[in-house]
Amino acid sequence: MKPLARRTKDMDSSGIRRAFALGQQLQDPIDLSIGQPDYDIPLEVKASAISQIEAGFNRYTSGPGIPELRQRIADKLQYKNRIRVSSDQVLVTSGVSGGIFLAFLVLLDPGDEVIMTDPYFVMYKQLARWIGAVPKYVDTYPDFKLYPEAVQQQITGRTKLIVINSPGNPTGAVYDREAIRTVA
Repeated sequence: MKPLARRTKDMDSSGIRRAFALGQQLQDPIDLSIGQPDYDIPLEVKASAISQIEAGFNRYTSGPGIPELRQRIADKLQYKNRIRVSSDQVLVTSGVSGGIFLAFLVLLDPGDEVIMTDPYFVMYKQLARWIGAVPKYVDTYPDFKLYPEAVQQQITGRTKLIVINSPGNPTGAVYDREAIRTVA
């Protein structure tokens, strides 16, 4: 029996990881990649975190998130975005990657197609393939714009998910609102 799952053979190195490796070879590079701050946390934030820990807020939260936070998110969605949702329909994840992981797991089955713009956040392709879904790409080069007709060309009877990431990761491109509405 082999120690690693068969799916690991399908993993490939992302372009961003190769860029990180190259950057480590440079002398005094400017890193504009994943937003790591180059400054310390402000004293007020540290003090607030310490006081919360001292007050006993140092445990795991409930699975879907702190009820008060979920209610505030539901309120914001209704008043700012005009999306009617109850706090029971809100799930707080520990970062976007965790949320993407859960969304792909609950939405995609083996053989389903997931459309994503290229370039894409490295996790999309890997996760789709691990689930057994088929990633399909919409080329946005050289201007990184979303063209609804290019998305339409990729849609088949097996399309289950279209991933729209704006501002885009890794490009930072912001898609035109009308283009997003047309795709939706």
